[in-house]
Amino acid sequence: MDFSAFAAKAVRNIGIRAGKKLRRKGIIATELPKTMPTVIDGTKYVCGYAVREVMPKDLKAKKYWIAGHGMGKTLDRVHDPITVSAMWYGTDENAGIIHISADIIGLTNFEVNIVRDSLKDFCEKSNCKGITISCTHTHGGFDTVGYWGQLYKLQTGKDKEYMDLLLRSLKEVAEEAYANRKEGKLFVGTVHVPDAQYDKREPVVLHDVLTRIRFVPDDGSTETWFINFAAHPNTLGGDNHDVSADYPYWLRKTINDTKKTNVLFGVGAIGAVDPGMYCEDKPQRTRLEGEALAKAALSIDNDKEMKPEIEILRQQYYAPVDNGLLALMATIKVCSSQRYACDRGDLGLALLTEITYMRLGSLQILCFPGEPFPEVIYGGAVSADKSATGKGPEINPKPIIDIVGDKDLLVFGVTNDMTGYCVVPNDFVLNKTQPYVEQGRDVFDRKHYHETNSLGYLTNQVYTEVVADIMTRV
Repeated sequence: MDFSAFAAKAVRNIGIRAGKKLRRKGIIATELPKTMPTVIDGTKYVCGYAVREVMPKDLKAKKYWIAGHGMGKTLDRVHDPITVSAMWYGTDENAGIIHISADIIGLTNFEVNIVRDSLKDFCEKSNCKGITISCTHTHGGFDTVGYWGQLYKLQTGKDKEYMDLLLRSLKEVAEEAYANRKEGKLFVGTVHVPDAQYDKREPVVLHDVLTRIRFVPDDGSTETWFINFAAHPNTLGGDNHDVSADYPYWLRKTINDTKKTNVLFGVGAIGAVDPGMYCEDKPQRTRLEGEALAKAALSIDNDKEMKPEIEILRQQYYAPVDNGLLALMATIKVCSSQRYACDRGDLGLALLTEITYMRLGSLQILCFPGEPFPEVIYGGAVSADKSATGKGPEINPKPIIDIVGDKDLLVFGVTNDMTGYCVVPNDFVLNKTQPYVEQGRDVFDRKHYHETNSLGYLTNQVYTEVVADIMTRV
């Protein structure tokens, strides 16, 4: 047995032991309560916006690990600052919700709940009915999950002082957005941007719709746009050592160079979906991607006004963990998690996480805790003769848009948790001797990296179960 095979077996056994230990302690995944939706309506929308930079003062004085490519790579310079921004969606009935956008790779549900706990007094005062944190998933930011430090030293990639600054900033930006609220109208518009995506893994399934949620204050002051598009902010590549929000920085800048606007950004179903606008010069590609999306957002001419009605439902659930390496990281506290023993999956281990449903007028939104592949949401998995496993799409769960019954469903990925990729079963392939440690190869000899950074084979099935259950209550 070679070292990788030995390592894969060892981490799997550690995961199994962790599940058994939790079971002995009585920490078991029992049935969770079904959350009922909260509906907020009124005669007008009341929205607010706030933004702030989240940058350490000692970037050159100590090591900060960059997230999203390889482990143990440092951030040495600053191209553009990391920011967090928040939008309050409410009505004149004096209730609402907070949706935050953060220029970070992701945030675990454990730390999302720390932010929520810090805002309990705020929620009582403001009548806030829900707090959602979407991450732009920039690969040019600080490690805020823990994966990208020095694992061989059992060292997390998170810096405590930076994490304290980040969590405090998320709290403060939420409070400030509420304080800045104004009455106005809310519109939703879309545009196709076909050249701004590249699917680097078959089957090629691209959802090239850019969605713009646009708040227009009655007093004629600055508009606020929340923009959503599905493409990894990873254009700077693995050799980059500059702090950067990647293409979302250029998206925001380009819009503001044309029209002073408050801009938030969130990614959609980004599993294996990279930005388009390819050129050899990576910083130029980053700029071109952001500019293309900005121009598309500015061109939208099909805005529809949304009725001032908001609905939100946040449903916790247990996600089975089959990935022994990710289970190991949680065991040694490289990353934060809430783990339970469970009866599903190979390790008998589950992660407590959540999916959030929101509705703004007629716009339905689902917020997922990881990086779903487009075919998970929209369908398009290939037939058995062309699939990675030799199995047909009939083994896959129903696409999410079919469960919701809405082809215009808006999806936010990497929201309220960072749980890795969600791959459809007929495209899910593991290394036969070193699962989750080394990439597998399919029947066409194609590499399968994404499974090594997924919770496991059951992720898609559990997604659909939770969404189907949510849709019976909204």
